[in-house]
Amino acid sequence: MNKLVALFLTLFTCVVAGSAASAEEINVLLPQRNANEAIAPFIAAKYLGYLDQEGIDASYVLAAGSNEVAIQVATGNAPIGWASPAQAVIGMQDGAGAAPLDLRYFSAVEYRNIWSISVPADSPVNSVAELKGKRIGVTALGSAGMNYGKAYLRAAGLNPDRDVTFIPIGAGGQAITAMKQKVIDAIVFWETANITFGIAGSPVRQLPIEQKLATLPDVSLLATNETIKKNPKLLVGFARALAKGLDFCLANRAACVLMTWKIYPESKPAEGTPEQKLERGLKMTTTWDGWTDAQLGDRRGEFIESRWNDLSDFLLQGGQIAKPVPASRMFTAEFVGEINNYDRAAIVKQAKEFDLKSLQ
Repeated sequence: MNKLVALFLTLFTCVVAGSAASAEEINVLLPQRNANEAIAPFIAAKYLGYLDQEGIDASYVLAAGSNEVAIQVATGNAPIGWASPAQAVIGMQDGAGAAPLDLRYFSAVEYRNIWSISVPADSPVNSVAELKGKRIGVTALGSAGMNYGKAYLRAAGLNPDRDVTFIPIGAGGQAITAMKQKVIDAIVFWETANITFGIAGSPVRQLPIEQKLATLPDVSLLATNETIKKNPKLLVGFARALAKGLDFCLANRAACVLMTWKIYPESKPAEGTPEQKLERGLKMTTTWDGWTDAQLGDRRGEFIESRWNDLSDFLLQGGQIAKPVPASRMFTAEFVGEINNYDRAAIVKQAKEFDLKSLQ
């Protein structure tokens, strides 16, 4: 009997070792300079073994923005990237004087525009139209914030080149100082930055924008057309693992905050009680609310074609592309069915029963 048990254990060890050896090692690019709780679904996908189940050994590489992610994936330095489609689609267009980026999105992630136009919480301004004659802060005059800000102003009936003044204020502490010193009256920043301002004691309030602009698709998963054709298993597996990570995090936000801190200790707040630190971390998790859409229910990775057409119109009106880019050029929906082929209820159950003490 002992020999049989020993033989079984030997065979089991060989199978596990063989499985580990066959895992495909890849880099996945994320458009963030620093890790924070907003990327926890990616972290959960790896920490909880969902990527292992797909035969994938992924390393996350933080990059300096979506444009950098798109370029690095297009040049073959990583098979998968998470990037804003606004930047990638500009590079996809034909006839722009350079070879178009050979990229396509294969799984949608963000279903709302992460860029907003905001004012300090105590500002008397309540609408974009009221910004006429005001100063608007952006990280830099060449940033994506300029393009979004101009679109919001045009939609409100203002001329962005004449009715307002854009001022570069950098990011982080530099931007907070500009707000505190009243150098600017409003800002055009991304979602996690706005949350960070509030945590730092300079809360901002988003101004209402046109629904069509608010629901522009944002950071999603892309790959080259060659990878889409030759290695669909990798793309489906990664997107499915991320979908599981999202389901887990939505069902147990605290666990995913602690998970982020465990893998990236530098992301944990340095000051405050444990309860205060967790409260701050949970504020960042509101970004995940945009990873789902009521129109789709529990479906993950699904593309809403009308919104991608709106994105093409947005870029066209902003002069960033010369002609419309068809939805079929921007994304492929061929993997969505396989991405959703898993037991979502089991993931939610796992999340609700997860022992937080294992992360402390």
